[in-house]
Amino acid sequence: MSESYNFESYPPLFRPPPNSPLIHKSNSDKTEPLLLDSAAIPVIDYFKCTTRTTTTATTTHQDSYDDDDDKNGPTASICEACRNWGLFRLVNHGIPVTLLNQIEEHAKKLFSLPYETKKDLFTSSSSSNIDSPIAYFWGTPALTPSGAALAQKRGPQENKQSLQWMEGFNISLAQLSNIHYQDLLLENFRCLLEEYGKEQGRVATEIFKVLGSELKFGPLAQCNYLSVATGLLRVYRYPRCLEPERRWGIDVHTDSSVLSIILQDDVGGLQVYKDHQWLDVNPLPNTLIVNIGDMLQAMSDDRYMSVKHRVKVNKHKERISIGYFVFPAEGTIIQSTKYNPFSYADFRAQVQYDLKTLGLKTGLQKFKFTSHQNS
Repeated sequence: MSESYNFESYPPLFRPPPNSPLIHKSNSDKTEPLLLDSAAIPVIDYFKCTTRTTTTATTTHQDSYDDDDDKNGPTASICEACRNWGLFRLVNHGIPVTLLNQIEEHAKKLFSLPYETKKDLFTSSSSSNIDSPIAYFWGTPALTPSGAALAQKRGPQENKQSLQWMEGFNISLAQLSNIHYQDLLLENFRCLLEEYGKEQGRVATEIFKVLGSELKFGPLAQCNYLSVATGLLRVYRYPRCLEPERRWGIDVHTDSSVLSIILQDDVGGLQVYKDHQWLDVNPLPNTLIVNIGDMLQAMSDDRYMSVKHRVKVNKHKERISIGYFVFPAEGTIIQSTKYNPFSYADFRAQVQYDLKTLGLKTGLQKFKFTSHQNS
């Protein structure tokens, strides 16, 4: 069955020209072919990993993770996946399927609203004078801490084609409980986001316990290097694009987080860079994709690598994805043998400066020890 498209819901620069013949030629159920088979992406069973962590919590650190019985077990598998891939699929994560389905359906309803309505909703629809914790953005995933699109340096030839073909909602989870919407759709969406954020905080915390144990983080570092209070959600829609070979949903990047956890719908598009080639991360029902971010790369002394990834757009279908991103506690200094001490605030400020002045993210390179410092 063919979908109908409400192009009034798209940002103006994403709308096809009136009466474009491509609209009707592309309105089908076809899907884009996969670039490569992604069956090799590691699959991690959350329940087995966290059960192992819980049952060994009262034993010594060495006995918990260095014994021969665990060398090929689930905790070893998750660490190996982070070393070799920088990401993995997560199954048996315990997040209710009904919650996943409801949040996706509410996102689709909100994205289908007229563009101008979406722009205004999250600053004027609350029942108080508090700014909305949900900000609407489009055309770039580079945002200021308040959720506004970051002004970036553009080359002289950049125009509509340089836009990243996406729109989204940026959600500060710490602020969600401080506000209520009179509009029923928005209030239900807020409640679902709050519940989903708590579930993701639980998942991220348990995964980080496993990784932190291998990296021999002490209890204080475990608490400060990943703080659920910093968690945010990004709900993305990648509009249908009639010329997908000339656009990217999101261009090549690494995440600035400690961990990123992605929920995909059934429309493919996510790609990761592995062994000098791009690999499609095709969606599987009720699974999550966990990415290593820049902060964990620095914390691990480059043992775990922040994975490069990007998002394709689709000629025939829209795509919805929901990302959870979590960071170190405010003011926490990351100590590393390969990087100068820095906080996430330092890193974020450097990234935003680079985007404004260079038009690209230099990432961790600005914080690396020089050969002179290491000598």
